[in-house]
Amino acid sequence: MQARRVVSVEAPGRQVSGWLIAGRLVLTTADAVQEAGTEVTVRPVVSGRPFAGVVTWRGPGGAALVRVDDPAWIEVDGPVTRFGRVVTERPGLPVEVVGFGAVEVWRAAGSVSAEGDRLRLVIEHGPQESDVHEHGRQKSDVHEHEPQKSDVHEHEPQKSSADEHGLRRSGAGQDEPPTNDSDNDEIRHDGEPGAAPVGAVVFGGELLVGLVGEDHEVVTVGELCRAAGFVDAAAVSALGPFELAEAQLTESDQPRSPVALLRAGARVVGFRGRHDVMDELGAWCSGAGFAALLLHAPAGEGKSRIGYELAGRLTAGGWATLWLDETAPDVVVAAVADVVAPLLIVVDAAESRPEQLRTLLRACARHDGSRPLRVLMLARTAGDWWRLLRSDLIAERLLDGASVLELAPLDDAGFYAASVYALATALPQVPGYAMHHWAPVAARLAAEPRETTGRALAVQTLALADLLDAMWPGPAVPVRKTPEDRVLAHEQRYWSFTAAWHGLTLDEPVLQDVLAVAALFGPTGPDQADRLLSGVPALAGAPRELRDTVRNWLADLYPGAGGRPWGTLQPERLAEWFAGRRLAESPVLPEPLIPVVTESQRRRMLTVYARAAGHAASLTDLCVRHADRLTQATVETAISVARPEPLLVALQQIVADPDVPVERLALIADRLPRLSPLAMEIAQRIADQHRRAGRMPELAAALNNLSIRLGDLGRHGPALAAIEEAVLIHRRLAGEAPEMFEADLARSLGNLSVRLGELEQPEPALAAIDEATALYRRLVERKPGTYLPELGKSLMSLSLGLGALERFPPALTAIEESVAIFGHLAGQRPDTFRPDLAAALSVLGISLGSLDRDEQSRVAAQEAAAIRRQLASQRPDVHLPGLAAALTDLAVRHAVLGEKPPALAAIEEALTIRHQLAEKSPEAFAADLDWSLHVHKVVLEMGS
Repeated sequence: MQARRVVSVEAPGRQVSGWLIAGRLVLTTADAVQEAGTEVTVRPVVSGRPFAGVVTWRGPGGAALVRVDDPAWIEVDGPVTRFGRVVTERPGLPVEVVGFGAVEVWRAAGSVSAEGDRLRLVIEHGPQESDVHEHGRQKSDVHEHEPQKSDVHEHEPQKSSADEHGLRRSGAGQDEPPTNDSDNDEIRHDGEPGAAPVGAVVFGGELLVGLVGEDHEVVTVGELCRAAGFVDAAAVSALGPFELAEAQLTESDQPRSPVALLRAGARVVGFRGRHDVMDELGAWCSGAGFAALLLHAPAGEGKSRIGYELAGRLTAGGWATLWLDETAPDVVVAAVADVVAPLLIVVDAAESRPEQLRTLLRACARHDGSRPLRVLMLARTAGDWWRLLRSDLIAERLLDGASVLELAPLDDAGFYAASVYALATALPQVPGYAMHHWAPVAARLAAEPRETTGRALAVQTLALADLLDAMWPGPAVPVRKTPEDRVLAHEQRYWSFTAAWHGLTLDEPVLQDVLAVAALFGPTGPDQADRLLSGVPALAGAPRELRDTVRNWLADLYPGAGGRPWGTLQPERLAEWFAGRRLAESPVLPEPLIPVVTESQRRRMLTVYARAAGHAASLTDLCVRHADRLTQATVETAISVARPEPLLVALQQIVADPDVPVERLALIADRLPRLSPLAMEIAQRIADQHRRAGRMPELAAALNNLSIRLGDLGRHGPALAAIEEAVLIHRRLAGEAPEMFEADLARSLGNLSVRLGELEQPEPALAAIDEATALYRRLVERKPGTYLPELGKSLMSLSLGLGALERFPPALTAIEESVAIFGHLAGQRPDTFRPDLAAALSVLGISLGSLDRDEQSRVAAQEAAAIRRQLASQRPDVHLPGLAAALTDLAVRHAVLGEKPPALAAIEEALTIRHQLAEKSPEAFAADLDWSLHVHKVVLEMGS
């Protein structure tokens, strides 16, 4: 920890510890003062000099903020403090307590545990006091603490559900960078456990999570944020989730070059407009349980900036925010299931992270839903990648009904001027730019008439280019150059200067090739970093010392987060622009690196390549020539980028190769959306290859898949032919080896029933599902744990098939058995099988109504609606469509019994939900809305 941030706060007759969180602002306790406005003395532990300060805010548990007003104060260099909170109930989370003990830094190791809303702090090892030698001040004595076994500090935070779920607008803040810094402190690691000083701070890793308040109680940062005024006064932009710190994307708050000011996370230009979007996001965040939202727009439109703004506003309600790092370990992401605090998870560039999204959604599916859990996905498109993600079994259940919001262009005539002034104010923070007079340049540029429409990032890039060109006119100025090229010309000076400082004498094109490789691939560790650099032609065979120097240069330019050797040029759109320029000059630059990178890195490379305009032919050629290694990345990138044509052409050429292995065909087909015509063609090719090779089990499976693909495209005749052949093969195989193939036969028969139903052949459809049900009964006898759910679903389909032929008594028998099965399963695994139980109860209500057993029908519909309501309260995005359907069914049951008031109440609630769903996704929910409107009309026409 930084000893320079430890201070004492003194008032007449009282002295407490404090922590300099940023600039001139100290976090401490109000124990030494009585009210805001009280004058105090702030004394840094490293110097002992007194400085005048004033209390500006008081909060719960005696917490206070002090502003140092003394003009002699010299601000501490280094990163500002990052704040966080405990978000799980894991016991014994390791922390460090730091404060002012008599005349020196007091430090102790400890642990915290959340017990409901309480936070328990145990001092385990300490105190450990510093011998401070900074600024010429040496420790004069040692404050002795009476040895104790342990001190426990507990605090009951104030609860406010309105604050917790509400959105309080917070002021613009700084990013919270790491606070660890040795500062050359000499720490004596001895001493016995002792009570922490009042005003000491509690750190979990790099996050400040609590403050030791009056009576040695711990005031959590989450509680401070919920208190009026703290978020604005302390400029808290977000609370990091302590237990998920390894999954958190972190960025430095110290800009190393002007381009860094364009990052969304830098928040240099104040947030403007977007009121409707923020209102909708605020409504989305209300309520408990899980909900997901996809916000999509082209690059540079402001999606990430909205994510940061939302996180800042939620912070005032005590929410934590996880900005998910693309390299986060799966085991850490899985811990999302254990979260018991309100949490917003932001997944930027979601379209390029399918596997991580599935891992995250699996964790969300295990969340108990007692507190708000929100996943905000930011993407450039909402196309095939989104449809494919929703076809995943778990993702489909979580994302059914998820909000999809397209971000419109920012319409703000004053945005250019605001950007010029904000960037001019921030440029002095960049090393080497503080001595220039930016204010008059900004005023002149803001007054000049100019066309400044465009995406938010493009306008800011233009503003930065104009400012830099005004100060350094030269080759960057010509009008023919784009703002991106002009800004990169200035960034090139930063590259060259830093290279010279590192002693690099490489030619400029070589340095730019290295930077392009850094933009195309992100190394996972030092060894891979060396292999990547070895793949740059000019560095191939170069001494290891030279590659190490180049690596250090890259790390100095753009530091890597999460242990990565280096980062890359940001914003991402600018990095893509630069990489595109280099690829135009050297299309084969990435080829030597393809064998040494991971699958996700290949996907990243192809994504950047595809987004760089003007490289269609070379990109297609690259994918085809390296199909053995790039096929998977090619198909996954093709469904995620806005302009996939070069990649689709490559896939078509790969598929057309007569010698392509069937495994490669399957790899492509499995990753394409179900409605893709290319996927159907590949499914046909796979079936043909298995037929020629005489692989009957594989042929039957391929025909089953082909039938599904054809059916999805509305080609019901060929779909029926394919599944009929699959059934014939599976029937023959099951006759030869029943234990191995009867399950496959049952599934094929179920699919055959669906295809026959689509062609309005109810009697053969019933025969198929009846045979499938009989097979599942035999399978349940052998493996009940595996096949009982399948039997329950088959019985439900059987009941519907019998009902379609007006065979109501056997239909009722079938669905009653299905309800019994899912009732048993829901008792064992409620999270998994309650939706199936609700669906079975709805069908039971229909069957009972068909037999004029109307009161029993209403009871079944009420049970189904009650389950759906409970599910929707926990995961609204997933279960609101089912709740609307159950309420509509319930309204019908009430209406049949002549019960108009409850029928009207049920159908009006259903209409409210379905109007909301149809507004978000008209194509998906228009038919359901029409049915509910019809039922509503019928109910209104009922007599009183």
